[in-house]
Amino acid sequence: MSDHGVTPLPVPMSGADAPAFIVFFGGTFDPPHVGHVELPRRVRDEVEQREGVSGRGWIVYVPASRSPHKADAPIASDADRVAMLKLALRGTPRAAVWTDEVDRAQRAGPNVEPSYSVQTLRRAREWLDEHGFSGVPLRLLIGADQAMSFHKWREPRDILRLASPVVMVRSGSGADAAALARGLEATGFWTADELDKWASGVVNVGRLDVSATETRAALALGAWASAASSMDPDVLAYVRERGLYARPRA
Repeated sequence: MSDHGVTPLPVPMSGADAPAFIVFFGGTFDPPHVGHVELPRRVRDEVEQREGVSGRGWIVYVPASRSPHKADAPIASDADRVAMLKLALRGTPRAAVWTDEVDRAQRAGPNVEPSYSVQTLRRAREWLDEHGFSGVPLRLLIGADQAMSFHKWREPRDILRLASPVVMVRSGSGADAAALARGLEATGFWTADELDKWASGVVNVGRLDVSATETRAALALGAWASAASSMDPDVLAYVRERGLYARPRA
């Protein structure tokens, strides 16, 4: 850990793989599924194209110890979710797992507070600035539904100052992007400049129908073939070996 208790960011410090930008993607990843891997990769590649830095964008996954936007705690342990996520990302270049939130929770013990994006991004910015990456811009990857309620997050404008939003939409027709723009404007919270910033961060990722809820349901039933359609085989093997998500016997 750094002198300030920040877990070092798992990005190369120099060389051809040094990041031109970093996309932060947070979640419980309980369990990680193919959508968690494929959709952020599509986003990163699109941002690389837009900015003319092919092969130099990084995705940093941030497993949350306890999300402030979800009432229920993760089912799998922090250690298991981190291990599964690392397995899921083994074949994805320029993607890494940053455990700062779960490390903080471990140090805090039972009195841990929820994980807030603004705190995590401040810690990331602090670490990068201290290690010579002050010029590396940050992005925050979220879904369209999260963007619509973003003004209710803790210190939303501070988040945007730390990291430009990148919003995944799933329709190639532009309808989803237009609906997002209308929804953000309807909140009455964002200025015209901020709305422009939101609009510039929209990325169409196409459709990939998979959800953690449905995957957990399949795992609880032992429906391995169904779960296999949405999970990396190494992650599925890990789940089966450790008996994760299995429904307790009556």
